[in-house]
Amino acid sequence: MLNDHIKQTMRTIDAFLERYTLGTLIIDGDTVSLETKNGEIVLDETYVIEVFDGEKYHSITYDQARNTMSSDGWPLYAGLEARVKAAL
Repeated sequence: MLNDHIKQTMRTIDAFLERYTLGTLIIDGDTVSLETKNGEIVLDETYVIEVFDGEKYHSITYDQARNTMSSDGWPLYAGLEARVKAAL
């Protein structure tokens, strides 16, 4: 429990230092957004999106977030911890 909290705190600090915003990835139809503690950010192709697999972050494109489905037909990346930032 404490170990998980420490890991989450480290991810939060890393995100801050690298200018990412942390939250939960939401996919609703053609809309991709990040639910944060401070509200929802609607994403588009200009954002760098990374999803957390339990160990590390993986980059995905906006189109991958929107169009990749699980075997049972649900958006694969919906509900995952993610971090985003505006591309340079």
